[in-house]
This record gives sequence, C-alpha cells and structure tokens, in this order.
Amino acid sequence: MQSVERIVRIVNSFSLEKSKLSLDDLTKKSGLPKATVYRIAEALCKEHMLEKDTLTSTYRIGIKLFELGSLYLSSMRLKDVAFTEMEKLHLKTGETIHMGILDGNEVVSIEGFESSRSLHTKLLIGKRAPLYCTAVGKAILAFLPDADREEMIEALDLVPQTSRTITDKNTLREELETIRLRGTAFDKGENEEGVACVGAPVFDSSGEVVASISISGPIFRMGEKVMFEYSNLLKEVVERISFALGHGSQM
Repeated sequence: MQSVERIVRIVNSFSLEKSKLSLDDLTKKSGLPKATVYRIAEALCKEHMLEKDTLTSTYRIGIKLFELGSLYLSSMRLKDVAFTEMEKLHLKTGETIHMGILDGNEVVSIEGFESSRSLHTKLLIGKRAPLYCTAVGKAILAFLPDADREEMIEALDLVPQTSRTITDKNTLREELETIRLRGTAFDKGENEEGVACVGAPVFDSSGEVVASISISGPIFRMGEKVMFEYSNLLKEVVERISFALGHGSQM
C-alpha cells in the first residue's frame, strides 16, 4: 500500500497548470525523498505512465495514462449517448435492459433499466459476468478483431454455469460465427437457469466494439419468436447508438 500511495502522490503532482515537472518539482510536490521519487518516476516511464524529456530532464503524463483516461471518457460518453435509446427499449419491451463493457475476460454492467414486472431479471450496476455464456458477453467477444478474439478464447476457462453452458471452445467459435452473421447474440439459460437474453454490439468511430446492450427476461416470456423480434429491434437500437458515436457503416 505504501508503494501505491507513493505512486499516486507522484502522479497527482501533475496538473493543467504544471504539466511538466522536474525531479525537484516532483520531490517538493509529493513530499517524498528525492531518491524515491527518481526511482518511481523512472519505473513509471518504463511502463509509459510517465514520459521523460531527455533535453530538459522533465517528466510529464505518459501515453498509458492518457489511454486510461480516454477509456473513462469514452465510457461516460457511451452512457450519455445510449441512455435515451435504452430507456425507449425498456419502455417498448417491458424487460430489463443492460449495457456492458469488456474488462479483462469478463463483461461489466455499467448502465441499464430494470423491468417492473413481478418476474424479471435483476439489474446490478457493476456486476461482472462471463463472456462466453451471456448475450452481452458473446456480443462483444464475437466482434473483437480475429487475433484478439482467438487469444481471449484460448485464455477462457469455460466453467459450466448451467446445463446449457457452452464448455467446448470449438463449439464456442461456431457460436460466435453465427453471432457475427446474425448481428446479435442469444443466451437461452446458459448463464442463469430460466433466464433468456438477446445482446448486440455497439461500435465506436474506429469500428471497434466498445460495448453491448441486451434485453433479458424469463424464458417463458422470451420464446423463439420473441427472441428474433427483440433481435431485430436491438439491432436498430445499437445501430443508432453506434452512429451517434461516429460509426457510420451499416452492421
């Protein structure tokens, strides 16, 4: 914890007014010993968290921290853009609507609307779920770049959540190919018994999948016909959200 606190103190030394700092500046602002500041700053440079100007011997925020900050801004803009569309989808279907983003080998729920029906799926913001057996997860996994998707599949441990969970990686690859062709992912009780879900990917201006949105409810309300109706409805919704994020091509 002490090391983490020292790193935070050094990073927090930078500001809009003081974006470049010398070793003496960092030592003064952080209140840490100069040797400690130098050691941590140089280590952060190796990880691209900081950058060092060799001509002036000053440090500044590195590209890695910029990338992490951009991820935060992207997720906030994503939520702003998607909120109204998700609300409309919730009112139209009466079911629970989730939006999830990729984090490691899981999908994390960051926004949504919970159904008011007596029997419905719960919405828990911040909840993590497997990629391979949820509609929100498979919708993201299917549309990752080929190399990234294959690397992710190899790293996944396909633990059965229910009797319907896909536990064979070749079967999962076939499922993901079907999802890419259809444009949406189905989960018919693969993650939770009695729960069905339809998910579709959201793309940004670079064409990368940045999130997915799903409609979920009890299987008895979401039969085959309803699943395909929701699939078509969801594709229209994510296309509008993707367009608002700068993705201009048709899915």
